[in-house]
Amino acid sequence: MGIRDDIQSELAEAFNDDLADAVNTFTCSKVTYSGKYNPVTEQYEGEQTVMYQGRGVLFGSYQKDLVKPSDYQADDAKATLLQNEVTAKPQINDVWVTSKGNFKIINIGADPTDSIWKVQLRKA
Repeated sequence: MGIRDDIQSELAEAFNDDLADAVNTFTCSKVTYSGKYNPVTEQYEGEQTVMYQGRGVLFGSYQKDLVKPSDYQADDAKATLLQNEVTAKPQINDVWVTSKGNFKIINIGADPTDSIWKVQLRKA
């Protein structure tokens, strides 16, 4: 078992036990386009609805962080996700549906082991 697996296993256990009160779920449904754009019909050749879901500590605060994202706003939230608990890779501008409303992804990054995503969320 590598370091990535160890981290994900330990955090998943914490999500189930010690952090259970802070863990929230989310879903996302978005339309993706592919192929050429037809200006006459104003449509792309391919259109697909992508849905994914996951869980994590979604509503952390940037208030105490000394280094904040460059496009930080006071009501932004910080999410910490285990990559193996999200069914597809989140993208900037995705909108998550959560128990606290809808949130748009402003920024996303991974830790050095590529096992955790840190996501900047803004109320949508």
